[in-house]
Amino acid sequence: MKKECAVVQDLLVLYEDDVLREQSKEMVEEHIRGCEECMQVYENIGRELPAVEPVAEPSEEEQEDAAVRVMKMLSKRISRKTGVILVSVVAALCVAVGIADTICDQMTGGWGGITAVISAIPTEDIHVAEMYQLKNGDIYCTLEFDKGTCMQQVADWVIPTEMEWESTNEAAKELRFRYEPWRLDVARAEQMSMILPVERQGIVEETKKMITQSCAEISVYGKTKKDKLTIWKAGQKVKAAPDTIEEEAVRAYVQDGQIRKAINECDQMGWDEYEKIFGDAGLSWRTESGGWDLGVTYTSEDNSILLEKYPHDSEGGAD
Repeated sequence: MKKECAVVQDLLVLYEDDVLREQSKEMVEEHIRGCEECMQVYENIGRELPAVEPVAEPSEEEQEDAAVRVMKMLSKRISRKTGVILVSVVAALCVAVGIADTICDQMTGGWGGITAVISAIPTEDIHVAEMYQLKNGDIYCTLEFDKGTCMQQVADWVIPTEMEWESTNEAAKELRFRYEPWRLDVARAEQMSMILPVERQGIVEETKKMITQSCAEISVYGKTKKDKLTIWKAGQKVKAAPDTIEEEAVRAYVQDGQIRKAINECDQMGWDEYEKIFGDAGLSWRTESGGWDLGVTYTSEDNSILLEKYPHDSEGGAD
């Protein structure tokens, strides 16, 4: 359609109503005389529109039925929408918790997710109350907890992977403590004593080579891997254990089944009356298997011991 035709066709209604100015009216008349299309449009303007049959108004009952049907449809749509939203929210929460748990597990160095971070005792609430060195070189240590503890994890002999079957002085011990007040089956303690070996010997089964692995440090970890309290390092001067501590250590060795270590400790202390210290434990010894370090049989008894009773009242500490 030409622009001139479009303008003229827009003016035809006004022309029919005789409201155009004389100049515009003459322009329209001149155009439609020479344009068949615009003339046809002009002729159609004067035709009457077909009659529209009146639509009967619905009754009140029909209106109520229609309203009920609409409400039911809306209710179904809302229910479905709500269900989709709830499922989406739950799925999003599960994903968020999973991500948070993974992040927390990385923060703790693989020792647990969200629960471990929440329940772990920060190192600022843990203090070394006393520390002694036994005749055999093991470390006897008592820790105090500002808010108490009820669970503990001991990672004995954390060794670099490439050194698992080799002699090394880069081993470590990692201690972790938790406070879980919702656990009614575990007693709460404000102090805890432990015996921590710092050297062990073993034989590699494949090569029959004798190896010696020594600890470089003993550390307590809190809520994250960075929250670290080192309580002992190789070469650190520690007070020699008094006889009361030595006797307590020997009894702990016996109770844990480390009979050979108990006998050796008595020999180094010059104690001949084993039965007086051992009680009814009996006399025998056994080698300790390597645990996670497959392929090595350790000839020295090297398990750490957590004492199940409150520590004694004697004084002492680390230098």
